[in-house]
Amino acid sequence: MMPELTWILLLLLACMPCLALTAWRRRAPVRGEGRRIMAPGKTMSVIAALLASFFPGTRPGTSEWSVPWMQAAQAAQSTTGPVDAVIRYHEFSSVSRSGVFGRAPGVDWGAPPPAFKSYPDASHVTLAHVSLDGRTLGTALRTPAPRTKRLRLDELGEMLYLAAGVTERHGGHALRSSPSAGGLFPSELYVVVRAIDGLPAGLYHYDAEHHRVDALGAVPATFGAPDADGADAVVLVSAMFRRTGYKYRDRTYRLTVADAGHLLENLRVAAHALGMQATPLAQFDEARAAKAIGVDGVEEGVLAVMDLRRATGDATPPGRPSREHFAAAQAPENTSIGVTGVVQRATSLHLVPEDVPSGAIPLPPSEAASRDAQDTIVHRRSMRRYSTEPVPLAALSSMLADMALPPQLSNAIRIHLVINRVAGLRPGVYRYVTGHRLVRVRDGDVAATAQSAALSQDVIGAAAVVLVLSVDRERMLEQGARGYRHAYLEAGMMSERWLLGAVARGLAACPVGAFYDDEAAALIGADTHHEWVLHFAALGIAAR
Repeated sequence: MMPELTWILLLLLACMPCLALTAWRRRAPVRGEGRRIMAPGKTMSVIAALLASFFPGTRPGTSEWSVPWMQAAQAAQSTTGPVDAVIRYHEFSSVSRSGVFGRAPGVDWGAPPPAFKSYPDASHVTLAHVSLDGRTLGTALRTPAPRTKRLRLDELGEMLYLAAGVTERHGGHALRSSPSAGGLFPSELYVVVRAIDGLPAGLYHYDAEHHRVDALGAVPATFGAPDADGADAVVLVSAMFRRTGYKYRDRTYRLTVADAGHLLENLRVAAHALGMQATPLAQFDEARAAKAIGVDGVEEGVLAVMDLRRATGDATPPGRPSREHFAAAQAPENTSIGVTGVVQRATSLHLVPEDVPSGAIPLPPSEAASRDAQDTIVHRRSMRRYSTEPVPLAALSSMLADMALPPQLSNAIRIHLVINRVAGLRPGVYRYVTGHRLVRVRDGDVAATAQSAALSQDVIGAAAVVLVLSVDRERMLEQGARGYRHAYLEAGMMSERWLLGAVARGLAACPVGAFYDDEAAALIGADTHHEWVLHFAALGIAAR
């Protein structure tokens, strides 16, 4: 019997006692005040409520995670399954004020794993600290210096330290070089070494607690990243999801990937300061990468792979790149040559320029950050208390220019600003667009609205500026489901440039990953069917 018919029959059987009770009540006398038999309508309502709470959890083959991909993994339409899964996950993990208490967690996250992963039986190589030759943050953000000699062991160690090392211990907590949601730091670093002076070729794990590398074995025959062939070293960034999951539940993937993005940006800046080109790879095989480093790929999964090789000296062009992009062409109107014309159109692309509204506000010329890059990373801290002084427009302009470097993994990120106190700008919400300009989205004091959207966190309400990063959903999914991960990694990297830029200019900043998705979208005027908010970050002048 079909499952649907079976459940219809069970539902009818469940209602029969209620119908019998109703018939009996019509014949039964009332037995005094306080003992009146329940009215049939109320009886039906109670039974219906019980069935409503029982039925969804017991019906075979259904769940909130039932997507076509799961039932047809081998079918031709399976390529659309991952995209559907991404869309459903994002909707499932979105938070709204009405639903925040209404969903029970679907995973027993248990206690978090230890804060640091170690390999006690492995041989260790202690790492030293070294200066990065005083390269400024502004220079290191944009281009690596040319380098012909191999990277040394102490230089590799400093890169790992600036990406994920312990830079301070406070109140029993180990504070790290890159920020992490809740200070939980789920990321782990593994390094495939091919050409590093002072360190034999092989696979290593970075032990951040002791600032050393654990020798795990020979260079893997494959780790699923053919584009990394020939690199001097390759850094694989994994996430131990339970470190974040026990606290943040269904938001875990969003937060762990953004955390990895912050880390990758620090690694990229440190590599550039040492004359190494650092490139996050857009494509690699997660299963092979996980197997290569000896993790299960589920509890601990690989999120990113960074290719490190000596730089040739090619400069990265400054300023925000054009936002025009390629999209698939529309179906042909003329089919006179049959399938030949169809396949020609199907394999064609359409260049779509960015639509920049009239009346955009030009920003003042930007100035590259002159503070030492190494010092900036080491002294970055998330600051949550701000004075009432306005942020200088020139500083904001320069920070935006730093953020808007050519994308590493995703060109789908949009930059919005909630302006509360910036000299020369009216309060309101703005979008940053091509040509280093701002477009006003809405006028007025929206500080309280932004704070409310960010779960009423004071750090957002008190900020002079709130950065809101969103993603163009259609453009993101041009990369398939992988585009979702790339979007969060890219957002994390951009947010880290915001944080480092603030420190380099004597300002204070703090990333925020918790917000009501629907209210955040309304704040910046986004339609959630086409644009998703990914990240908040505050900016201001530190309170004294």
